[in-house]
Amino acid sequence: MKTLHLLRHAKSDWSEPGVADHDRPLNRRGKRVRSVLAEHVAGWNIDLVVCSTARRARQTAKPVVAVLRCRVQYEEALYATDAEGLLEVVRALSDRDESVMLVGHNPSLEYFTAMLCGQSPSYPTAALGTIDLAIQRWDEASPGCGTLAAFFAAPHREATS
Repeated sequence: MKTLHLLRHAKSDWSEPGVADHDRPLNRRGKRVRSVLAEHVAGWNIDLVVCSTARRARQTAKPVVAVLRCRVQYEEALYATDAEGLLEVVRALSDRDESVMLVGHNPSLEYFTAMLCGQSPSYPTAALGTIDLAIQRWDEASPGCGTLAAFFAAPHREATS
């Protein structure tokens, strides 16, 4: 069995007009919440993080990768793809990796979860789904082969003082 973790990037900053979508950074809330994500996954055994090249995805992944102490690979294909594109990325993974995290975007993560599991929760920013795949090799990934084993949505409220 393989395990796939799907992480939607944290909240991005829309305050600067003219910044290309690919180059948008995290906003203040997004930077805070990525630390919550890192705390949540601390101690997990993940072999590889495959991250979108979008700035907000890379910024979300940075503290997560640091606590996981795993390999990271940046994949442009995760930036503007659909569920089928995500399936192609997963099918190309090395079988030496048992547990992989994709850091990407919506709506493709929701559609991909629905493709693999038959249904999907809503993925707000900084949400993480864990899917158990009934496969031995990544190239066997196909619609319906997954079970949503866990789902975590990082809290989004600003701290009040």
